[in-house]
Amino acid sequence: MLNAEGTFRLGMRLMILIKTLLNPSRLTLCMKIKIKNETNIMRGELHCHSIYSTGTKIFVEGLNRPKEIIEHAKRLNLDIVALTDHDTMRGVKEGERYAKKYGIIFVPGEEVSTRQGHVLALGIQEEIKPNMDIEETVDEIHAQGGVAVAAHPFDFRRKGAGRFAIYCDAVEAFNAFDIERASNWRAMRFAAKHEMPVTAGSDAHALEMMGRGITLFPCCSDVDGVLRAIKTGKTKIEGDYIPVSTITEWIVKRLKYSYYYVINYINSNYAPPKKWVCLKLMKLLDKSPGKIDYLFKCLGYFASGVVIVYAVFMNFIIGTIDDILG
Repeated sequence: MLNAEGTFRLGMRLMILIKTLLNPSRLTLCMKIKIKNETNIMRGELHCHSIYSTGTKIFVEGLNRPKEIIEHAKRLNLDIVALTDHDTMRGVKEGERYAKKYGIIFVPGEEVSTRQGHVLALGIQEEIKPNMDIEETVDEIHAQGGVAVAAHPFDFRRKGAGRFAIYCDAVEAFNAFDIERASNWRAMRFAAKHEMPVTAGSDAHALEMMGRGITLFPCCSDVDGVLRAIKTGKTKIEGDYIPVSTITEWIVKRLKYSYYYVINYINSNYAPPKKWVCLKLMKLLDKSPGKIDYLFKCLGYFASGVVIVYAVFMNFIIGTIDDILG
């Protein structure tokens, strides 16, 4: 049960969050550290996915090849790029080849699915198998000389590790895909409370998403310098959220590229009336691009509203009660 002090603290935190959501730039700014007029700062994109990232319900996740990712990173004037596909390193060799061509420090990586949540394994040489305990996964990363970063730890829709982030070397305190903002807010608080280093990531699944969540480094000459800066807390972050319209366009492309895979999944796993509704929506994809895209955008904004409500409930109300009760 909550006592009077706990109830007061919960009420105050809720007021702060409501004000933040009504003025989104306020939360962005508290996570956004702009460093001007300094030439010894390097900008890194530490969380992005290529065509080798795949999903269960929708097969296609990443839309671009590693080559395209590196070329776009060069256009964005990024100095460091980590390729972090889901449970695979199939794109690393291609990424390394083009990063060398364009003078970008390339960090081989993987977004590993552990039993407790997702972990970015940065600076590893071999794939780490999924579905191990997070402690075992982190040990494997360390054995390869890598760094473990808890990816979007309090985004529970996307399998964040939550409190288990404590076993990692650093916390992804800003994820540009977490447009509901509450999970980033809690990740930043968690990192500060436990004095853990922080990183930012765009979690880019398309070129248009890159460069949104940037980790700032002191001047580094190689991958070892990048990893050392993360582990010793020498990083700072800046971030800007991915627009809902960009996410909606990405989802539509994923569905179109995975059309027959998704149809088969719906027929095999869904029962009426959910099955009928989903099949009807899939048929609408044939009309895109076109006026139907207005409907997709409306659905995208509606879904974002649902996500915000869920994230506020999980991270602010339930999270605060969890913190109070210890």
